[in-house]
This record gives sequence, structure tokens and C-alpha cells, in this order.
Amino acid sequence: MCHSLSYRLSIALTCHGLLFAAPARSQTPTNDFQYYLLAPLKVHLLTAKNLPLIQTSLTQTDFDRILAKINLIWAQAGLHFYIQSIGQEEVNEPEKWANHGPPPEGINLLQLRPLGSLATNAFHIYYLKKMSVNGIYFPEGIFVKDTAALRDVEGGIDEPLPRVSSHELGHALGLSHRQNTTNLMASGTTGTWLNGEEINQARNAARKLDWILPAPELIKTANTLFQRGKFSEAKTFYLRAAMLPLKADEVEVAKKRLAEITHKGELNGNDY
Repeated sequence: MCHSLSYRLSIALTCHGLLFAAPARSQTPTNDFQYYLLAPLKVHLLTAKNLPLIQTSLTQTDFDRILAKINLIWAQAGLHFYIQSIGQEEVNEPEKWANHGPPPEGINLLQLRPLGSLATNAFHIYYLKKMSVNGIYFPEGIFVKDTAALRDVEGGIDEPLPRVSSHELGHALGLSHRQNTTNLMASGTTGTWLNGEEINQARNAARKLDWILPAPELIKTANTLFQRGKFSEAKTFYLRAAMLPLKADEVEVAKKRLAEITHKGELNGNDY
């Protein structure tokens, strides 16, 4: 069952407040609203009846926690990810994998993608139970195993899945592997740090994708919708702005408008 927008906001804000003391090696996150870029994620929790090597045990509640930590990591680059869609989805042709031995590896993982999940206007992350690596990036989608394990390094993150997901998102934004064990792009460690060159490279790649919005454009769209009385649509955009881990006027405005929209909905008997 999908969680409400207000629930996601409360979870995200709580997690951001709890997590901002770590990790130690990351660049200092900016508090500049104008600097932020917001990117959509489509999250696929893969299911496969009678195939325990594929079916993930992650829930939507688990991913709320994971996403908060992903955004803590990527705050150093002024990048913020939000959920465009999330849900349990059966793999494509589950009977094929049931009848032909172990699940696919490498490029063949793409055969698992549910046919309805092939849109190109977001980053796709597919979670499954097991594969030979912690995570792998293809232009068509990211695959992460929910049993991922990492080697601890000083100042590293306290949970594998946010780090593995963030690492693969780094590849999606054009970053390559590095040998520095405290770096996000090192293989198999808990490191989360990005250097200045990597931050610039990731941001330049993000700007080339027309479905990643600069924060000022996001709030402008929200305000326009609000002024036109399109409160349900405005709420979606304000929520994305309100979830940014910033002490900024624009974030406070977004929170205030969310409260106003909710109040209007209660008065009018609508679910804005």
C-alpha cells in the first residue's frame, strides 16, 4: 500500500534531522536552495513467486529510510532524489526463471524488468534478493540486491543499501570507479565522499536530463499551479521542495503551502 504524501514528508524530514551529523568524510552540504537539482526515482521491488533468489524482502517503508540516507549522501552535490513511483512488481516471465535454473546475471538482469517499467523519464532502481554483485548499473536501470554487504571504512555510512544505491546512481550520472576507499565510487566500501571534480561531473550530467528540475523551476511551477487553483498538482511539487534538507525560505514556503492546501481540502471535502 502506498504511503500518503504527508507521511513521506514526515519520514523524510525526521530522517534528515537525525542523519545530518554523518558521514564524516562527505563534502559540506550547501544550504542554497538555488543550487539544488531534483531527480525522480522509479523504485521496483521485484517479486517472483516461488523464486526466493529473486524476490526482495524490502518494503516501501524500508525504502523511505533508504532514500533519506541516499539524499544525505548526495546533498554534498546539491542533488536530491524523490520517489516518482514505488511498488512491488512481478518480474517479467517468472515461469521462465522457475524452469531454467538460477536467475540471470549481468546484462541478462534486464530481462527481469516488468514490461510496464520501461519509461525513460526517471532513474529506475530494481531491488532483488541475490546476485553475484551488490549492485550494477545499466542505462536502462540499476539493480541492487537487498542482501548487499560492504567493507567498513572510517567515516562511512552505517547501512549498505543506501550506499550501494547511491554508488550506482553515481554511475548513472557519469562517475567512474575510484581507488580511494572513503569515496562513494570506491568498490565495496561504506565510503560516501565525492571530490569537487566528481560533484561537477555529476551535476553537469544531471543538467542534461530534461526530467531533472532545478529547485527554482520546481517552486515556480508549484506557485503557478497554486495560483491557478490546481491544488492537487501544486501539492506534489511543494512536497518535493519541502523535503529538501535545507533551512531556506523556499522550503518554509513549500511547507506552509502544503498546510494551506491540506486545510482547503478539509474545508471543501476534497483530498488535495
